[in-house]
Amino acid sequence: MKKIAAIIVMVLFVLPVGVGLSSDTDVVKNVQKNKEKTSTKITPNFIPHFRTNYMVTMRDGVQLATDVYRPIFRSSPHGTIFLKTPYNKDSLKIVGIIGILRGWPTVIQDMRGRFASDGIDTVFKNESTDGADTISWIANQTWSNGKIATIGPSAMGITQYCMAGANPQNLACQYVQVATPNLYKHAVFQGGEFRKNLVENWLSGQNSTYILQEVLDNENFTFGYWGNVTLDDNWEDVNVPAIHVGGWYDIFSQGTIEAYIGYQHLAGPGARGKSKLVMGPWTHTGFFSHKQGELTYPSNSLDRFSLRLFRDMVRLYTMNETDDFSSWPTVSYYVMGDVDTPNAPGNEWRYADDWPIPSTEVKWYLHNDALLTTDLPGFDDPLMYVYDPLDPVPTIGGKNLFSRAGPYDQRLVENRTDVLVFTSAVLQEPYEATGPIIARLFVSSDCPDTDFTVKLTDVYPDGRSLFITDGILRMRNRNGQDHWEFMQPGTIYEVEVDLWSTSYIWNTGHCIRVEVSSSNYPRFLNNPNTADGIYKNSTSTIAHNILYVDTNHSSCIILPEPAQNTTRAMFITPYVLSTRIFNPLFSSIFMLKKDGPVAI
Repeated sequence: MKKIAAIIVMVLFVLPVGVGLSSDTDVVKNVQKNKEKTSTKITPNFIPHFRTNYMVTMRDGVQLATDVYRPIFRSSPHGTIFLKTPYNKDSLKIVGIIGILRGWPTVIQDMRGRFASDGIDTVFKNESTDGADTISWIANQTWSNGKIATIGPSAMGITQYCMAGANPQNLACQYVQVATPNLYKHAVFQGGEFRKNLVENWLSGQNSTYILQEVLDNENFTFGYWGNVTLDDNWEDVNVPAIHVGGWYDIFSQGTIEAYIGYQHLAGPGARGKSKLVMGPWTHTGFFSHKQGELTYPSNSLDRFSLRLFRDMVRLYTMNETDDFSSWPTVSYYVMGDVDTPNAPGNEWRYADDWPIPSTEVKWYLHNDALLTTDLPGFDDPLMYVYDPLDPVPTIGGKNLFSRAGPYDQRLVENRTDVLVFTSAVLQEPYEATGPIIARLFVSSDCPDTDFTVKLTDVYPDGRSLFITDGILRMRNRNGQDHWEFMQPGTIYEVEVDLWSTSYIWNTGHCIRVEVSSSNYPRFLNNPNTADGIYKNSTSTIAHNILYVDTNHSSCIILPEPAQNTTRAMFITPYVLSTRIFNPLFSSIFMLKKDGPVAI
């Protein structure tokens, strides 16, 4: 929670100091209503224009606890900053204070059923309507110019995507970090398999485990149940510019990318062509650290510019000031590389006009002698391994939140008999893959259902096998996550495992490695290899899973080799934060510990 608060505080420090009256006073005149009908003031306003508590009424009558922080020396309407949180608005007081010190009215609200708000916690399912109702309420206040910007990472970013789908008239722009516009696909059931560690631990930390059974009862996707927490069926209703910030090692890395693509290309006219994407070498809470997992990246790996990007966005879209936002690169991404060798290729920011960047799909084939090459395999024998659900492959690093996250050495699991390992020859020149990573496998099993996992690593000259990205496929969902199709014993299936996306350069002297197995626990639930639904099995079965690696069944991983001259290097001067940030008042915000509750 402390790290989440710190991210927001840094954003607010680069907000422009608001002065004067917005040119959109007509908006205010058009939306003024009797606010007593939609809210109840619950704290006397002893300090004028500072902090007032309201219970804001939603369309179904539920009231949400809302803190309004108003600048002391302003009476004219102004653009407003809005945050919704499941982690207690009182823990974000410093955010409101800094907001008004910068001259911006700031509104912070407890989500439905959380802390001081009424109602039952529905875990984001009411956020589209609750967010829209609150934005309408803010626009009707005399201190608002009718233009609201939302900010926040993680859960506070998910709420933004939900409310954007409701197309609120007064939502002006958004700054979303490490979040997803599709909870089903990226948070709960990746590749059809249940993200056990993430979901169970997060719900437990929110005292909201009562909703878990309802979630598991809806393991097959339907818009009827999941429609409120995905934008896939209503991108056209999204009509606001947004900045999408994510990390290659983040739990929602692909969600950030797909949000950008949706806003930029599929959304309504108010959003289309007006988004920015920033992808760095970070875990979920790694924005302020050079160290990610077992690797330490250079000092340039920190996000030193998206805050200025946010500043320029809110100036333009909430205050109608000069358009400096459009001059920023559309896509800023960090290409990762060898961190041990000075001047190794990679470990730099690159910039592009869109995502994914143009690339050539290169197939690296898996061979039965454990080699990984670009040559088609011959008429080779398949590889069989035994997967026992009672002895799953343990998770070591990766895109996690409640266990070790980021790049960790995978050699401990690579020595297992239920993990197939394929390694390239030692590279004679650097090799880059930037974009979506897909593994195309030919497989069979003697069970009605099982999982297939794929992991991509960088083998350093000293033998370490460092995690880059991974994926999973629950075989019953191989043709869609809205229905089941069980396997027939001995039948060979061609399937694709989505490893999400990355940008990485293997250095000369390194090797590319791919691991194939059937479990990654507790990151994902261990498949019992039965036809039962999640947690509905009473027994489990040992699976004999086969990977085919011959000419007619050429299993491979597809790596996107970037086309030349499709990206550009450009130096963006790091934003130098004012020294006042580091005075005693704020030092506790930035000198953060890794203990305490962690937020998504």
